[in-house]
Amino acid sequence: MPEVIIRKCESYDSALLKKTAVEIFEALGGVNAIYKKGSRVAVKVNLILGSAPETAVTTNPFLVRAFCDLLLEKGVNPFIIDSPNAAIMYNPESLKQVYALSGYPEIFKENKTEFNYDCSFESVSIKDGVGIKQAEILTPILKCDGVLNLAKGKTHAFTQVTGATKNLFGCIAGMYKGAYHTKLQNVANFSKMLVDIAVFIKPALSVIDAVTCMEGNGPSGGEPREVGYIIASKDTFHADSVFCSLIGLAPEAYPVLIEAAGRGIFKKEELKLNGSYEKVKGFKLADTAASTIDGFVGINFKTRIFRALAKQLFTVRPVMNSKCIGCAACAKACPVKAIDIVNKKAIIRKKDCIRCYCCHEVCPHRAVDLKKNLLFRMREKIIK
Repeated sequence: MPEVIIRKCESYDSALLKKTAVEIFEALGGVNAIYKKGSRVAVKVNLILGSAPETAVTTNPFLVRAFCDLLLEKGVNPFIIDSPNAAIMYNPESLKQVYALSGYPEIFKENKTEFNYDCSFESVSIKDGVGIKQAEILTPILKCDGVLNLAKGKTHAFTQVTGATKNLFGCIAGMYKGAYHTKLQNVANFSKMLVDIAVFIKPALSVIDAVTCMEGNGPSGGEPREVGYIIASKDTFHADSVFCSLIGLAPEAYPVLIEAAGRGIFKKEELKLNGSYEKVKGFKLADTAASTIDGFVGINFKTRIFRALAKQLFTVRPVMNSKCIGCAACAKACPVKAIDIVNKKAIIRKKDCIRCYCCHEVCPHRAVDLKKNLLFRMREKIIK
């Protein structure tokens, strides 16, 4: 029976974080029951882009430090790893900058945890994959003795939620991420891939940083929201289920869990909860969460009939605002190259946009808004 541990943790106070981390490991039999002494463990964090901890864009470094401290105390050798968004060149220089902007080096300066700078990858076979049959996985992930998956609890304009399962998409090497969006243009197919990756990586432990989450149009354009919990499980899907329930999203409406349930590897009724929580009131999901058109949750026979038309009229579109300076981060990240830079401003070609919202995700200036047109707003009032 899958066990999910949830503990109240109202701040990133170091002592409180360590106490909570100790409780989580003790509930699972101790650190060395999960990671053997002398083993080398990849600590997979969420560093989508370099951003200060208070923005709630990244896994908080104080939380990461608390877990790494415990690993080191028990003779385990952790190293921090992630592959940031597709607009950032995946090389040691860029990684160094992302680590610094996210506040990690300062917090880890008296700690022996290593930072990964090995940007190599291997194309591996995903034999039992449903969405994909091969993937470009970071070499250090493949060669380590175990994975500690430290995710950030956030909303996501495309997948609805960033949690334990979605965090493992960062095991895909750099610019290859765009190719997955190009091939898997709707969230149902994209979720198949996410489930494939999670099953392949199979982290020994997944932890969701829900002390301060991001609500609204995440994963980088939303706003911080104090939630006050840490969630942990050996199973990414059941951890995500509790996170969804915590923020008021029905787990059965989350595309990743729909896919996992369809495969029989997620069974909400079998979840064993260790701890308790109060659901967050008024937590804001992404604007796109209300959509039921191709690529989004809740597709039914009515919307299938009008799919081609509806995709153009009723989905939320990314639109550039006045903050755009033409840095081209969005153009680099766009998987279908639907963005041009003209006179130092980004222009999205509407007819080519697949609404994956990568531009919104990677923009360092929050220059991409998610806009609902009049028909979409009318539809929200009619279809409940």
